[in-house]
Amino acid sequence: MSDKVLIVDDLATNRIVLKVKLSAAHYEVVQATSASEALAIAASTRPDLILASAHLSGMAAADFVAGLRKIKPLSTTPIILLQTHSCAHDRHAALRAGADDILTKPVQEAVLLARLRNLLRQHHNSYDLTRQPGGGHFFGFAEAQREFQIPGRIAIVARSKPEALALQGMMSHSSQHQFSAYGTDQAMPIVSTQQIPDVYLLRFGQADAEEGLRLLAELKAAQLTHSCPVIALLDKNTISLAVTLLDMGANDVIIGLADREELALRMANQLRHKRNSEQMRAQLLSGLQAAVVDPLTGAYNRRYALPFLKQLIEDTHQSEESFAVMVADLDFFKQVNDRFGHAAGDRVLCAVTTQLRAHLREGDMLARIGGEEFLIITPGTNRFRAQQTADRLCQMIHQTPIAVPGTSAPLHVTISIGVTMARHNSGCEAHTVDLLLDQADRALYLAKAQGRNKVTFCARSAA
Repeated sequence: MSDKVLIVDDLATNRIVLKVKLSAAHYEVVQATSASEALAIAASTRPDLILASAHLSGMAAADFVAGLRKIKPLSTTPIILLQTHSCAHDRHAALRAGADDILTKPVQEAVLLARLRNLLRQHHNSYDLTRQPGGGHFFGFAEAQREFQIPGRIAIVARSKPEALALQGMMSHSSQHQFSAYGTDQAMPIVSTQQIPDVYLLRFGQADAEEGLRLLAELKAAQLTHSCPVIALLDKNTISLAVTLLDMGANDVIIGLADREELALRMANQLRHKRNSEQMRAQLLSGLQAAVVDPLTGAYNRRYALPFLKQLIEDTHQSEESFAVMVADLDFFKQVNDRFGHAAGDRVLCAVTTQLRAHLREGDMLARIGGEEFLIITPGTNRFRAQQTADRLCQMIHQTPIAVPGTSAPLHVTISIGVTMARHNSGCEAHTVDLLLDQADRALYLAKAQGRNKVTFCARSAA
């Protein structure tokens, strides 16, 4: 599906010219003849990008941008304004209101289309994060937070260290950001997790374009810096270089040195986007973790454990190592809940989980798969070591008192464990998740029948 671009201009000729250019580039075009009409159309059609004149009758450009940002679905939609004549005051006001870029006419078609592609790519990347389960869209992180800005770390890279220091001196005046200056011949700070910059400013021109393009490619490819915004500061008459940089992933390009305030506003814009994305990624990771972790005990849940076991079965076909599958169940757990309440039962489950985890190896898997039932998988284990592990777990649980609120003395509980062994053997019945769990369950039932607080192996174990 084509991206939808809303064109806003009082003059029909301007709208027609832009529509022809964008339609030829396969964009779906929607038009508005005034600021008020644009606000209504944007709210109803939700365009992917808004391209508007900075000289709309009846409303200042900054007020128009602010009005768009107040429409919740458009809080992060890219907005580009087109100025007839460059006016620093109007540019600053529009950027402060939330515009992503302001281009001064005449704008070469190649630059305009490259900027559209660039902003749409960034917008879609953020939108994809918000649409993930647990993403920021559901928690408000997708909304612009323009009133809140933490000082950032800004790395300035220029053709020489003195030029970078001069730019640092201009930008650091009355700024809370932490700046560092580098020449292109210096090693860049992209190999350490310490003090990774939040934003990179790259200053170069046509004469050293190859070095600048190489540096941008390295920053966007490196694991530690690929998500760091890059603002390219170019010399005048570098239109083709600007197009290349935008398509390579530079987050913003300024042709000719911008004044200090505009550059500060553009840096703040990139910092805001970066921190919103970081919040959304953190929320997404938290949501993914919540999906596979039992919220009471912190052990994995069935949703994680069963795919883990399936993958281990597949890996065993290659390594031919054996592994153990154990199902452990607390003995007489219902009596704990009945006598002391469910809060005491929860405390017991958490304490047992802590003990089980403490006496398993790194790489072993522990999951709570039922009310008081746990699944334990120990890769690379033979029958003798599995017996030792299971016996040790039973003993530790039995010997460890559990303090429970509302009781004068700590509780003592026991567990029973059923174990089955698995190893790939050609000619034998292929292992499946259901088969191994059934075997471990059968062994557990036998342990319960023999008096509990015991370890029992399945008679049909394959190793």
